[in-house]
Amino acid sequence: MKRALTLIELILSIVIIGIVFTVIPRLVSAMNQTSKTAIEEEAMYNAMTLMGAIINLPWDENNTEHNQILNVAQGNLAYECNTSSGYRIGGFIGGRNCIQPIGIDYNASSLGPEGSDMNDIDDYTLPIDADSNCSRNAGKMLYTLTPSVTYVVDPSPSGTMVLYDLNTSNQASSNTKHVTVKVGYHIDNKHSGCISVLEYHAFNIGQIHINSRPWN
Repeated sequence: MKRALTLIELILSIVIIGIVFTVIPRLVSAMNQTSKTAIEEEAMYNAMTLMGAIINLPWDENNTEHNQILNVAQGNLAYECNTSSGYRIGGFIGGRNCIQPIGIDYNASSLGPEGSDMNDIDDYTLPIDADSNCSRNAGKMLYTLTPSVTYVVDPSPSGTMVLYDLNTSNQASSNTKHVTVKVGYHIDNKHSGCISVLEYHAFNIGQIHINSRPWN
């Protein structure tokens, strides 16, 4: 004999079904948000690691060979060596920042890698796609890191230093390099948007070379 559902059983079934259809979407949404947060945290950590690696490199390719502050084509004249006083702003007489040997090796080089070795700041000059994800098309990935280095106008040596002028009429060398690391979701990822942009200004102040000898 077939047993029919009682009114109480029917009500309980409706309540259970309602709870299931209410809770499951919330659980899925929470799991999705947790996944997104984990991706963002990992992306930010790697962006900061990349920025740290870049800014700890020599300012220019020629600083990998020479300690001196380099000659630039379009820098603020206030930062040039004063031949009468023997030093420039922020320097002292006899300091390396006022040594200006003649030769192309003592000029700031053009932006971009000079070879396969990523051994100075502007070796990390890479194109940035103009899309909402601030990412580059590099295959299916969770997120993309995009470093970039440009010459910018030197800040004024007097008054309040404001690093706001990020545009130069051309990419002639100056005493200031603007380093950015953009990290955003990859275009193939289910999430979208730019996660963060890190910025840093590196200045032409020479390079410290520690004397060493090979270990036998």
